[in-house]
Amino acid sequence: MRLIFFFCVLFAHHSLISQTIPPPSPVADNTNSVAIIADQDFFAPQNEDRNYTMGFSINLTGIWCDKNWLVIPWLRKGIDRFLGLRNWHQRGETYITGMQLYDGAFTPLIIDSPTPITDDRPFANILGLSSSKTSLMNGDLDLQYQSSISTRFAIGILGTRVAESVQSYVHKNHIAGSQRPVPLGWPTQISNGGEPTALYQIQYLKPIFEESATSSQMKTLQGTLLLEANLGYYTNMATGITLRIGRFSSPFWLLNNSGMSVANQAASKSARPSRYPEFHFYTSFRGRAVMYNALLQGQFKHNDFELNKNQINRFIFEGEFGLNVHYRFLTILYAPYIMRTAETNLTQKRNHYWGSLAAYVQW
Repeated sequence: MRLIFFFCVLFAHHSLISQTIPPPSPVADNTNSVAIIADQDFFAPQNEDRNYTMGFSINLTGIWCDKNWLVIPWLRKGIDRFLGLRNWHQRGETYITGMQLYDGAFTPLIIDSPTPITDDRPFANILGLSSSKTSLMNGDLDLQYQSSISTRFAIGILGTRVAESVQSYVHKNHIAGSQRPVPLGWPTQISNGGEPTALYQIQYLKPIFEESATSSQMKTLQGTLLLEANLGYYTNMATGITLRIGRFSSPFWLLNNSGMSVANQAASKSARPSRYPEFHFYTSFRGRAVMYNALLQGQFKHNDFELNKNQINRFIFEGEFGLNVHYRFLTILYAPYIMRTAETNLTQKRNHYWGSLAAYVQW
């Protein structure tokens, strides 16, 4: 019922605006960019090496990312059309498209046991490829009328041994000061040996306030509202707010950092080339209602250990704090503090903390 209400509000909002404002022809943002994003416990003050233990993503943006011959963009467009969201994208003035290759790993606290630790979360790994499109609505009007809509479709594989190989290498060679044992529990992971999966995401961003420097067009303060729904291996709804303070020119609709891991990121893109350095500190807070999580509960394949629906926390809180620095064609984003409250209600339930480091290059 809440999901239906969510979509009704968005449809009503855009329907009212479209009745009074002629829809312009959308124009593609022709800036290309590539980003490398790494999520790791050792980027944070508390190196816990558990729960969401590591992630890696290569994000690309550009007009070519929307080509049908890449198959995944074609599938995303088909779902957009089926859900009626293609019309929303067509009403936008500007849009960007992107693709993401990502991998995320999740572990319990005790990793050197060859048998499942039944009072903790199971091992899990997701390897995926996604296509996304973000469209700006009413960008030539006052801030109160502006918004953006993003859709993303991902296909992936659960249960690969990618994370096991990386984690074993890091621990064997004590990289980044790791003193943790070599993991032995990966054969008990969710969908061990491989199982296909998919995810579809809708994201709505709405600027709620903004302040600019009097002597330039640089922004000094900005607040953005987020509404998000995911359907697939991670089925949930989220709402939250992002605050930015500093000296920056990037608009709200390029700030798609709602994903708490590379396994749930929308397309991201840096600001346009700037003659002068720009920076901003940001903080985000979100509440997320979780209906299903295949990385905890499994899918169709038999698992020796998986959680049932009564062992999942249905509401979790997420928060993060970071610094974004941009100069000319390079953007560096460092988030030393990212947090998620306990996803399970097991004996070993716990909040988790990690950090993220990303580098964006555009041309």
